Amino acid sequence: MKYARALAAVTGLALLAGASHAAAAADSESSDDGTDRLADPMLRPKRAWWMDTTALRVIPVQAQAPAAVAPPPPNSELAIFDQPAADASRPGVLTRKGVIVIEPTLEYQHTNLNSFVAGGVAILDTVLIGNIQATQASHDAYTYTLGMRVGLTDRLEGEARLPIMYRTDSVTNTLVSTNTTQSTQDTHNTGVGDIEGALHYQVNDGEGAWPIFVTNLRVKSDSGIGPFDVSRNALGVPTEGATGSGFWGIEPSVTLIAPSDPAVFFVNFGYLYNIGGNINKVYDANTNINSARPGGAYRFGMGMGVALNEKTSFSLGYQHDFIEATKVVFSNSTDYKSPTLSVGTMNFGVNWQIYDRMALNVNVGIGVTADAPDVHLMARLPVSLTVF
Repeated sequence: MKYARALAAVTGLALLAGASHAAAAADSESSDDGTDRLADPMLRPKRAWWMDTTALRVIPVQAQAPAAVAPPPPNSELAIFDQPAADASRPGVLTRKGVIVIEPTLEYQHTNLNSFVAGGVAILDTVLIGNIQATQASHDAYTYTLGMRVGLTDRLEGEARLPIMYRTDSVTNTLVSTNTTQSTQDTHNTGVGDIEGALHYQVNDGEGAWPIFVTNLRVKSDSGIGPFDVSRNALGVPTEGATGSGFWGIEPSVTLIAPSDPAVFFVNFGYLYNIGGNINKVYDANTNINSARPGGAYRFGMGMGVALNEKTSFSLGYQHDFIEATKVVFSNSTDYKSPTLSVGTMNFGVNWQIYDRMALNVNVGIGVTADAPDVHLMARLPVSLTVF
């Protein structure tokens, strides 16, 4: 039974349930004409702080032994619950046919960015001719997500997620010269994020020492307010925060799950393709944004899960996203291609099975690369219902 719980826990970590890659939609909007558009905190390419790199999940297990309750792992989008015993010849890792899992989720994500730029020439070690600019940016996002999964068959699962986000951004720029000046820009916004839908299909039963293969297809809408949709002042500085990427996205992926009693290991590979297009939005008093081609993201995750007892399990995971450059074209015939991003996050989670059909999942994600969020906290309370 403990082995079945471990399998269930790591399955949830393995199915990287897609992220709202707002960073891939618009990393920055600098142009080649020398205009500094990076003062916009929403468009800085330095940190993909708004990425939900820990949107992982756990799903009910159809174990070889009688079905057992397995606590969901960190970042779980799915929960483990007691279910009718499955055919031992058909082990499964997806939500059982006829079962619906309703999962409310609360998330908090914080990123702090400090940069120091010297735009002068050092004559002596203690003398600098020119300007010095220091920037401090703080980003916070609070997200409530109502998720639902349904077992269409014992091998096919459908999923939908509706996020609502509140975010605040504060950017302080200090210019040190003959006369030191300092300015602070604060923005905030509340609204619906990018609604998502997904299908997960278990390919094999893991027989003959083969790992279990699960294929995934996720579609992300543009229902949230994107970086190009926010209100701006005459200088092009946003007066509100974005709650989505502003683009549709498609993410196919494959997950490999390898049981090795008493632990279970997983590896996940995927690619997020963002669909760009015409923007035709006013940027500032003299410039419009004609079009944007958001960069895609290569995604890789790995981890393990171990059940401690009948009620509790823990899991460790690592997620890394390589985000391609975004190209923005302006009305003055200039364009800008943002830097690529490398977003790595280490995840630690504890899972507690409260009742047969209710569990509590708590996860902490810590950024390990310069582009990753500093910290990401998440709590989920999945509840399962048998409807058909």
